Amino acid sequence: MKKQFLIIGLGRFGSSVAHTLIEGGHVVVGIDQSEEKIQKASEEINDVIKCDATDADILESMDIPSYDAVIVCIGEKYIQNSILVTLLLKEKGAKKIIAKAGTKTQGRVLQKVGADTVVYPEKDMGERVARNLMSSNIIDFLRVGSNMSIVEIKTPEMMVGKSLKELNLRNKYGVTIISIKNKNNEIITPPDVNYKFKEDDVLTLIGEDNLLKKLHFTED
Repeated sequence: MKKQFLIIGLGRFGSSVAHTLIEGGHVVVGIDQSEEKIQKASEEINDVIKCDATDADILESMDIPSYDAVIVCIGEKYIQNSILVTLLLKEKGAKKIIAKAGTKTQGRVLQKVGADTVVYPEKDMGERVARNLMSSNIIDFLRVGSNMSIVEIKTPEMMVGKSLKELNLRNKYGVTIISIKNKNNEIITPPDVNYKFKEDDVLTLIGEDNLLKKLHFTED
């Protein structure tokens, strides 16, 4: 399912998020005050706007609730702008706000003013954030090769009540389940082939991106 995202701040991190979302077939609108960044981003993002996101009237005109998520990627040097923008987005009815922070203190402030998730670029690559946004099923995502990923997901509906043996994921799809975490936070690894998956299990899988996509594990 195609989703729509607004990215505020088109530096390296914001551009990385945008690139992965567009690659996944989603719609991205980008905002930045820098003409240079706007020009560079326009090579990939169809809809880029040069404006000041701290202007409440501009955000009001952008129908913020229509976006599946807004990602605030303003540089850490301008944390006051990130805080103001996050506050305004919350007031304008944003469904989900992801905000970039440089320190834990900045992160706490951003959460207090309305950020649903705070990411730290030195730990969270833009691609990883984007992959998580593309699927409501994904809990975590980690790239381990040019076309290989590890994903942590909620158990898909089609797997509930079935065993690993019945599903035969490795032979049918080339995907391997590394571990299962049950509702008591117990880790089952390696998983027993006769274990029947439950709705509240969390699975960690590894596989090639195209194979994970076939199972709808990397995007809706």
